[in-house]
Amino acid sequence: MKHNLIIAASGLLLAALLVFAAIQFTNVSASESITEGEARELIKDRYQGEILNVKKVNTTYLIEMKKDEAFYQIKMSENGGEILSLKKKEQIPNGEQKQLDEEKIKEIIREEESGELLSMKKVTYKEKPAFEAIVQEDEAKIKITVDALTGDVLSRFAEETKVPVKNLTEEEAIQIALKNEPGEVDDISFEETDSGSYYLVEIEKNDGREAAVQIHAITGTVMSVTWDD
Repeated sequence: MKHNLIIAASGLLLAALLVFAAIQFTNVSASESITEGEARELIKDRYQGEILNVKKVNTTYLIEMKKDEAFYQIKMSENGGEILSLKKKEQIPNGEQKQLDEEKIKEIIREEESGELLSMKKVTYKEKPAFEAIVQEDEAKIKITVDALTGDVLSRFAEETKVPVKNLTEEEAIQIALKNEPGEVDDISFEETDSGSYYLVEIEKNDGREAAVQIHAITGTVMSVTWDD
C-alpha cells in the first residue's frame, strides 16, 4: 500500500513538472521577438494585403498595407507579433497615387494655352512629380508646369521672343496662287505697303480670263482674287 502511494505521488509530481514546463515554454514563445521579415509575413498571411512599407520604432513595427484599393496603417508589437492597432488611412501614401499620362497633360495645357506646344518633359517641382512644357504663343514662349498627379498648373512664365520675319519666295507665292486658281502664270510682282507686303500673281485661265491673286508675302494667305475679262 505504501509503495503504491509513493508511485502515485511520483506520478503527480512528474505531471506537475510537465505542466510547469509547458507554461514556461508558452510564455517564452509568446514573448519571443520577431524580425521585420516575419512581421511582413504575418500581416500578409493574416490580411492578404500588399505590404508597402515597414518601419520599426522602439519595440513596435509600423506597417503600411494596401488591400482592395484601400490603405491601412498597422501597429505590431515586436514581442510575439501582437497587433496593437489597425487604422484605415484617409490619404493615399506618397508615391501611390497614379500619375496622369502625357495625353491628359497635353489636354490640360491646350485648355490653358492657345499656342503651339513645342516640348514637354517630366520634372520634379518642389518635391512633386510634374510636367514642364514650352508653348509658343504669338511673340512669346510660355513655360508652364503642371502637377503630374492632380493636373493643377503649378507655375507659368512668359518670355518674349522675336519671331523672325520671312518673306515667301516668288516660287512659293506662285505655287500658292496656282493651287487657288489653276492656269498659266503671266506675271508676278512684289509690293510693299504701310500695312505689309504681298505678291500679285497674274494667271491666264483656260477660258481666256485673267486672275490677279494677291498673296501675303509672310503668311502665304490669299488676300484677294480679282478678274480682268
